[in-house]
This record gives sequence, C-alpha cells and structure tokens, in this order.
Amino acid sequence: VGPISFSGSKIAMESPKLTGFRKDNRPYEVVATAAFQDIRTPNVIELKDMKARLAVDDSGGMARLVSKLGVFDTGKEHLDLKDNIRVWTEKGEEVLLRSAAIDFKTGTAVSNEPVSITTPTMKLQAQGMTLSDNGRSVAFTGRVRTTLIPSRDRAAADTRAGAAPRYTQAETGDRP
Repeated sequence: VGPISFSGSKIAMESPKLTGFRKDNRPYEVVATAAFQDIRTPNVIELKDMKARLAVDDSGGMARLVSKLGVFDTGKEHLDLKDNIRVWTEKGEEVLLRSAAIDFKTGTAVSNEPVSITTPTMKLQAQGMTLSDNGRSVAFTGRVRTTLIPSRDRAAADTRAGAAPRYTQAETGDRP
C-alpha cells in the first residue's frame, strides 16, 4: 500500500491491495494504481487501473481481470467496471467489454455494450450480455455472431478417416 493523501472530502490511496475470500470460500485479490473515497459516501470506492485475480471453480482455476476504472459500493456489494475491460482464464478464454455492472449479492453481471468472447473452440460477438447464477448462465443480447473453431485433433482424425474437412464460416466465406 502506498501513500495516502487528502483533498477536500476525498481520500486518495496509491497502490491499494485487497485480498480475501468470497462467500463460496474462493480467494480473490484486487490491486489498483490508486483508490479514491469521498468521506461523504464512505461505502463507494473508485479504483483506477484495477487488476483482479479470483478463483472461478472448485479445482482452483483462476480468472484475471483488468479495467481502467472500477467503482465499488461496499454496502450494495456492486461493482461497475468501465473502459477497456479484459477478463481471461488459464483455459484460454477471454472476454472483452466496454462496461459491466456486477452484483455480488445476486451473482449477476450485465453489459449493455458490445462484448467479444474468445475460447479455444469459438469466437462470439454480441451487443450485450447478462450473466446469472454466478456465471452458470449466460444470455447474449442484440445481434450475436458466433464462429465455431473445430478441434485440430478432430479435424485431422476426420481427414484420415476419409471424411471431408469441416470449415467454419470464417474459413469458407460463401462456400457451401
């Protein structure tokens, strides 16, 4: 933790770090280049250039998150993320967002702006997204475009077996 300074009713802290465990006993860590708190609204904390690391499954799989700005309301257990949000996992999954509103009490997250998701097996773009049930359910809104990426091992096995190779829309263009 870095120095703390005061300006009017605001407190600023350089290099804040918060670690702990969520209700499901999964660990998390949040760091930022700076945190700001107005003493008139002590439950609201602004986090600049925040980074987070949290366990996402029972086997200890980790997700990482970066965002230019995070505003956390400790009373409501609500986090608003803005500007260049990136979430990625050890499994090769990546989510890019412009904004997101996360409600830790209800286990939901909503983004009403464009979303891009990449995994080893697909790429998806949508105009918005809603996660519920602590991420177990995902609904995409607006225009949704998905490209499936065939497994290299499966494609190679199919070719050896004499099957015609499978192509995604991105690989074939207008070919049938």
